[in-house]
Amino acid sequence: MGLDSVKAGVQWAPTMSEIQVHNGSGSASSHKPAVAVVNSNFNKQAPETLPEYTVTLDGDKLQSIRWIGSEGNVLSSLDEGDYTVSGEGDKVTVKIAADFLKGKDAGNYGLQFEFASVAPRKVSLNVTDEAVEPSKPTTPAKPGANEQPKTEGVAKTGSSVPAVAAGTTMMSASVPLAE
Repeated sequence: MGLDSVKAGVQWAPTMSEIQVHNGSGSASSHKPAVAVVNSNFNKQAPETLPEYTVTLDGDKLQSIRWIGSEGNVLSSLDEGDYTVSGEGDKVTVKIAADFLKGKDAGNYGLQFEFASVAPRKVSLNVTDEAVEPSKPTTPAKPGANEQPKTEGVAKTGSSVPAVAAGTTMMSASVPLAE
C-alpha cells in the first residue's frame, strides 16, 4: 500500500518525528571513555559486596546507565538512587546499589554505560542468591596449646610396658607364680 492509496487523489508527505544528532561535528569523537570491571558479582544473601566499575571518562560525560537482560535487551534505565558515582576528574567509580539488585532474579545480566559523545560501553553483572557460610569467630589459643606432650620416660605405643606420663609413679606388685 502506498501513501497515495490511503485516500484517492491525495498525496501524503512523510514527516520526521525524531532527529538524533551524534557528535555534532559529524566526525569521529576524540573521546574514548572506558569501563573496567572491579567486581561484577552480587549475592543477594551477602549484599555488602556491591558490583563496582571504574569508568575512565577521557573528557566525556556519563549520561545514563541501562539495565540489560540476560537476552541482551535493554530492560530499564537506572535512576540516581540505583547507583553511586564517586571520585573526581576523568576516573570515577560506579557502584550499583544493593536495593536495586535485591529485587532481581539470579542470573547473568549486563549494564550499558551511555556517554555524551560515543557509543555505549557494555559490561556484565552476575546476580546470585546463594547461602553464605557465616564466619566463625576465632578463639585465641591457650598458652602452650601447640606444644607437643613431653614423652620423656614414657613407653612407646605398642610396647609391652605400660605407658606412664612423666612425673607419675607406677606401682607394681609381685605375685608368685604357681608351680
